[in-house]
Amino acid sequence: MKTLIGALIVLVVLVIVLSVFFPQGPEISDNTVKRFSSYEELKNFVKTNMETASMYYGYGVLTDGFAPMMAKTAAVGEAVPAVAGGSEDYSTTNIQVAGVDEADIVKNDGKYIYVVSGKKIVIIDAHPAENAKILSEIELNGTPQEIFINGNKLVVFGSEYGYVESEVRGIAVPEYGGYSTRTFINVYDVSNRENPVIRRNFSIDGNYFDSRMIGDYVYVVTNQPIYYIEDEIEIPRIYSGGVSKPIFNFPELYYFDVPDYSYTFTTILSVNTQNDNEDLSSKVFLTSATQNMFVSLNNIYVTYTKRLSSSYVMNKMIDDVFIPIVPADIANKIIEIRNSNQNSYEKWKNIMEIVQNYSESLTGDERNNFTKSMQERMNNFYEDIAKKTEMTVVHKISIKDGKIEYKSNGEVPGNVLNQFSMDEYKEFFRIATTTGHVSRTGEPTSKNHVYVLDGNLVIIGKLEDLAPGERIYSARFLGDRVYLVTFKKIDPLFVIDLTDPYNPKVLGKLKIPGYSDYLHPYDENHIIGIGKETVEGEGGTFAWYQGIKVSLFDVTDVSSPKEISKYNIGDRGTDSEALSDHKAFLFSKSKNLLVIPILLAEIDEEKYPGGVSPSTYGDYVWQGAYVLDLSLENGFVLKGRVTHLEGGEIEKSGYYFYSPSSVKRSLYIGNVLYTLSNKMIKMNDLGNLNEVNKIELPYEQEEYPYWR
Repeated sequence: MKTLIGALIVLVVLVIVLSVFFPQGPEISDNTVKRFSSYEELKNFVKTNMETASMYYGYGVLTDGFAPMMAKTAAVGEAVPAVAGGSEDYSTTNIQVAGVDEADIVKNDGKYIYVVSGKKIVIIDAHPAENAKILSEIELNGTPQEIFINGNKLVVFGSEYGYVESEVRGIAVPEYGGYSTRTFINVYDVSNRENPVIRRNFSIDGNYFDSRMIGDYVYVVTNQPIYYIEDEIEIPRIYSGGVSKPIFNFPELYYFDVPDYSYTFTTILSVNTQNDNEDLSSKVFLTSATQNMFVSLNNIYVTYTKRLSSSYVMNKMIDDVFIPIVPADIANKIIEIRNSNQNSYEKWKNIMEIVQNYSESLTGDERNNFTKSMQERMNNFYEDIAKKTEMTVVHKISIKDGKIEYKSNGEVPGNVLNQFSMDEYKEFFRIATTTGHVSRTGEPTSKNHVYVLDGNLVIIGKLEDLAPGERIYSARFLGDRVYLVTFKKIDPLFVIDLTDPYNPKVLGKLKIPGYSDYLHPYDENHIIGIGKETVEGEGGTFAWYQGIKVSLFDVTDVSSPKEISKYNIGDRGTDSEALSDHKAFLFSKSKNLLVIPILLAEIDEEKYPGGVSPSTYGDYVWQGAYVLDLSLENGFVLKGRVTHLEGGEIEKSGYYFYSPSSVKRSLYIGNVLYTLSNKMIKMNDLGNLNEVNKIELPYEQEEYPYWR
């Protein structure tokens, strides 16, 4: 029994440590959306609930008002009609949802290319490629991050970072000034590409999170952490034409009655790109920091992770495990200790001593039965709590013609990998999550799940506990199916049927070496995956990542998916921006074209006369775009490579590499491939990859190394 109690103590400590070190929200929650009626109500709510959260998590109660403010620190899209003189055959940004455009560092309309280059936006007359030239450069005070093009309107998002005097309720407080980040949004009329004219410009306190464009409207999400100045909360402001005002007026600040250790102003704002006179629309929510966003044609879903407090875990273990199997007098002693003023450590030390002493007072079958019952209850408790220690909170916000309206919220167990782990289909919202953790040496607790929620974000269907010991590396919802890749040693590709949203089920799975970080539809029966090849590690408990691997999966027979073609690139250390950013992935089925940026690492086997270990990294030898021919008949065939680097540059890279000549994006107009780096746009014939032209970009920006 001492062994059992010891194991229980270890588990209790583990769960408590996890919940304390990742605090987001205690067990008491009211997810009903509410509005603050006044500034004083906001201030009292934040102070009270931060104190509550602090007590739950053991950070100590805030005294003497607030803590002083710290220094502020910092699917292929559908082509729109071609511009006059342009080609009707051109690529657009790789997006997730048809009709929902995603901002990127480069856009094109079949005639012109618009690109972020350092602190400038450059407009290029790109078609025909032989005559390509720079038409204009837009100088910006801040740092541009992403852009949209909508007809003759160019929208630019970026950040402004500098010293500002803080304001509290409209009054300047110079002594609390600091370095602050603002998000700026500029709208330009580019009817004359040689002379862009700014039509609208404004900035908002906070960090740019993400954006989407639907029709004429751009929807932007920003996050501004709560700042305190002299016991007051700094309200985020919007700035335009030298005038600033609060981004919201009471009672237009929405919140959820959930204690938290830190709060964030999350702003959702809409801009009409075509009507310069239409007022901005916005909604501001007091939430935890936004982590992921999925946008359909009608709704924005924003998520964040909420974790249970240690006190909830302790109390649930007492109620579910100990109290039901001990006599009433022992149960009363446990409850008395729980309700005492002792700290958490003392409470659990004393409770464990009581349980252990009781178990040692038993003999024979009584002790065996008690031990068995304790173990069964502990296993059930852990299975239950593992799905609750991390919860993803989902908020649904309706968007239509620039109008923003809060709809509902819900929760699902686990955490979300990225936007592709979410989807809206018909009236349902689907989401894939992972609970627990993957361990290389210890006992893994991870499991993977798919949940289907109704229009009010209530769970109505679920498929739980997939691939124990692994986590989700990629997901793709396509109609009535979802494809999941989980990984620890090998790559299981799951094909899951969602035809009946109330009863999701696994149709089939494929296990092969390696994994995919991103999945992309080839057609209704074939999926492209890009990730890493792997080699099983010593002891068979993990795998060593190797080079890049692209795969083509045949899911015609859903019960038996197959990898019908694969192409490996480089050795361990080889990387691609397409692994973490789907916008770097260029695919055209009609052209049999797949283009991905590659930082190539290769192993010189002569350096390892005793043999090459799978843990050995290669040396960087090349960077650029791999151009592959992809068809069902021939699979992946290398057509060629395009680089912007000059001779010898890569040889000086050592264990890290960064160059403003690194290819980051690619696109096509007609039969010409355009590859983009910070310093250059290069044009190559898609038939033979012969160079057609190149344009040097006016790139000037401080450079940072690429760390492996």
